Amino acid sequence: MSNRMRVLSRRLERFAVGFSIATFAFFLIGLFAAANNERQVVFFIAGLVAVCLFATFFLWLAHGFAWAMIPEEPIVAKKPAEAIKPVEAIKPAEAIKPAEAIKPAEAIKPAEAIKPAEAIKPAEEKKPAEEKVIAPENPPDAKYTITGRRVY
Repeated sequence: MSNRMRVLSRRLERFAVGFSIATFAFFLIGLFAAANNERQVVFFIAGLVAVCLFATFFLWLAHGFAWAMIPEEPIVAKKPAEAIKPVEAIKPAEAIKPAEAIKPAEAIKPAEAIKPAEAIKPAEEKKPAEEKVIAPENPPDAKYTITGRRVY
């Protein structure tokens, strides 16, 4: 990870330096064109300066973030002799006890016979609901309080 960040940081720095130089060069060309009254060239160069300045800012910003992610202490690669030591510390295969014998699983019981489905009973007929007389919620002679509650 740190090596990738170093490479990324270096590449971003190179691009940022390149765009910084390009921005400065286009700015000088624009000043020279303005002094010679070449109006069309001045506007073209001004556009190039703006684009390069925009790119330069974000390249330097990205370079700063990549540079900040590089760890302070570099990771030291192990020597081959040091890598072999942990391998020697592993016990030989003879010292490992063999696994216990696997016990046979309990005998599986045969499945019970499927019972025939019970006869489906016909649904009971529902009686029609009795018609209720709906009283009007707001009778014409209802009295209300200031808050809107009805007084009974």
